[in-house]
Amino acid sequence: MPFEAFLTQGKAKPRKARWLTGSVSLCLHGGLLAAAVAYSFWHVDELSPPTVTVTFLAATPPPPPPPPPKRRSPDKPKPTHEIVQPKPTALVQPKEEPKEEPKDDGADDGEEGGVAGGVAGGVVGGVSAPPAPPPPKPESTAPRMLAGNVGGMQILTDPMKDPRYRVVLPPAFNRAGIRLWALIKICVSKEGDVTDVKLVKGMDPSVDPLLREKAMSWKYRPYTIDGRSVPFCYSLRYDHQVQ
Repeated sequence: MPFEAFLTQGKAKPRKARWLTGSVSLCLHGGLLAAAVAYSFWHVDELSPPTVTVTFLAATPPPPPPPPPKRRSPDKPKPTHEIVQPKPTALVQPKEEPKEEPKDDGADDGEEGGVAGGVAGGVVGGVSAPPAPPPPKPESTAPRMLAGNVGGMQILTDPMKDPRYRVVLPPAFNRAGIRLWALIKICVSKEGDVTDVKLVKGMDPSVDPLLREKAMSWKYRPYTIDGRSVPFCYSLRYDHQVQ
């Protein structure tokens, strides 16, 4: 039949065949795409960094300058005539006249009839008197500086327990946990009385005058050296802590 082709062209393919063809095509294209991506990751060409060669060219240093020419000293002119040095005349030294020595009348406090050059205070015609003994050395009045433990052993009063010699602080400082301390330099006479009190490091401006006043009333036993009482000074740390 001449129109057989037109009659068969309008018939549609079965739905199952079209779905199978599309699935196969999709899987094939996906596999090719995955293979291409994997190939591109596994075959990456590593590019080596370019090598740069730097060559430094330095010019030849110039030669050193020549040394300066030596200066020639000008020639001294030669004398045209001979110089004759005059001969010195003989010098005559003047004669020294003998000097008369002054007559020694003796010492002002010497004895009449004594010998010239004798010992002052001697006896005429006898043995010279012995020299006078040297005057005694004046006793040093400067106080000796003792260590803190040595000076603390000389104290007779108890400044921490005896209320007569203890510092009474203001009520503001009598709270629990408060701890104050001061460093005092105390000078004591040879009789054992306090002569001077200096605060090297004070507690508080309101407490320092009270501490100095109480320290002036402390008593000490005399400090003796070779059986003699001598004045002394020492440093004392005074602590005050409220329990």
